[in-house]
Amino acid sequence: MKMIRLTAALILTALLLFRLAAPGTQQAGSSGEFKHFQGFREARLKLPEKQEYPCPGKPLEPGEQPPLYAYRLAQTIQFDLDGSGTPEKFTLRDGRLTVEAVPGTVWESPHDWWVEYIFIGDANNDGSPELNLIVWKEGSFGPQKPFWVEEEEPGVNNHLFIFNLEEGKIRPVWQSSRLDRPNYRAALLDHNGDGQNELMALEGCYNDPSLQKVTLWTWNGWGFSRIE
Repeated sequence: MKMIRLTAALILTALLLFRLAAPGTQQAGSSGEFKHFQGFREARLKLPEKQEYPCPGKPLEPGEQPPLYAYRLAQTIQFDLDGSGTPEKFTLRDGRLTVEAVPGTVWESPHDWWVEYIFIGDANNDGSPELNLIVWKEGSFGPQKPFWVEEEEPGVNNHLFIFNLEEGKIRPVWQSSRLDRPNYRAALLDHNGDGQNELMALEGCYNDPSLQKVTLWTWNGWGFSRIE
């Protein structure tokens, strides 16, 4: 678990440094211009695919400038999420996440989600790791919206969704409403050494992807609170 947290933190830090070193790029889908998911998805699929490096800090090729948000990320993670003794396989490609276990597929993300990034760790500090997704989807709410909201707002927005795996089924733990600032990457780590995980997020801006900052959050029992 400590190795997973350390690796996630190193990846996030490396990605941030790469982004700061690279020239600013405008990315379709993160500028708030898409009102419908299909247009967002088509624009993302036109971006080149890039595999996440298995080792943080992989040396760059001469002259290489990694355009952090100008590609669609592909990830493959093997992890025993339910504690059964057999790891599950988590495969992210073209915005779709597939979870596989013996004897077959356990879960696939909905067709109207674009899963941007996945990371595994104990987000709510209940002692068990969760599957954490950074998701783009149409509308301001998760699968369930407040009873007083009759219609979703138009536009493709960024969300953080947390799931666990119980009895062979993926179950939601927490699904955020529209985030005020989109998350591009995130990691879980014990920042202050108190034995509890904090969420480190690399945040952007819906209207200007070049505006980015790293923020730190703590689980408060019903969501995350910002640590100043």
